[in-house]
Amino acid sequence: MLNSEDAGSVKCGQLKRSSYLVIGDIAIINASNEKEIEECRAFAKCLSQKAPYLKAFYAKLSTEGEYRVAKLVHLLGEERTATIVKEYGIALAVDIAKAYYNSRLAEEHRRIALMSKDGEKVLDLFSGIGGFALHIASLRSSIIFANDWNKEAVSLLFKSFYFNRKKMKGSIYATVMDAAKLLEELKGKIVFDRIIMNSPTNSVNYLEGALTLSKAGGKVHLYVLSSREEEAIKQLIMPSTKSDASIEAIEEVIEYSPSKSVFRVDLRKT
Repeated sequence: MLNSEDAGSVKCGQLKRSSYLVIGDIAIINASNEKEIEECRAFAKCLSQKAPYLKAFYAKLSTEGEYRVAKLVHLLGEERTATIVKEYGIALAVDIAKAYYNSRLAEEHRRIALMSKDGEKVLDLFSGIGGFALHIASLRSSIIFANDWNKEAVSLLFKSFYFNRKKMKGSIYATVMDAAKLLEELKGKIVFDRIIMNSPTNSVNYLEGALTLSKAGGKVHLYVLSSREEEAIKQLIMPSTKSDASIEAIEEVIEYSPSKSVFRVDLRKT
């Protein structure tokens, strides 16, 4: 069986691609430009013979727009972009053309869920299709507020909750709002035990507002894109905390490029 994501040089017969990704029963083959499409198509044909469980094949040219969705070209097989993936027994509804999904975050979804506790109020400010929210609700009797600007992502979250309804211990309430507007809307009305901020390129811009919604002693899991120097990460974050939070841990989550990674910074509201 093929790995969910194969990095580095990948061969299929005499054909070679730098990388491809498997999400559910869909294969996504990275292409640098449109000139590589036919090469990707030949690779897809070879791949389909080696992995008959794969039903649809696409070339990915880029990631576009504020929703970080892939620009895709259909190569082979079924012409659909929706599929189901499993993370620790949780079925997630995914549509690769409508909402961002990264299979490499499955471990991180589970890790945060295991950190959480029964009875917590949790805010997932950039929930996407709901990986964090669904994992937490499957393990804990908590109330999770999930928010995303992409209505398609929130729709997929609702589908996933329905798929897993018999496994859910917690409740999920979902909104489709701009993160800054949501923080302002909730200010003075509720405080959270745990806040998840997984938007690595801009989450720091919302940290000050998020800390106003964190209870004393509450946890904030902030995801940032940075070089691998811990001091650089601290300098990126600390101006936004205004001494309202202390850093408890900094963990590398996934590699983004040869020089940068996505890090999780665990903050405690003081």
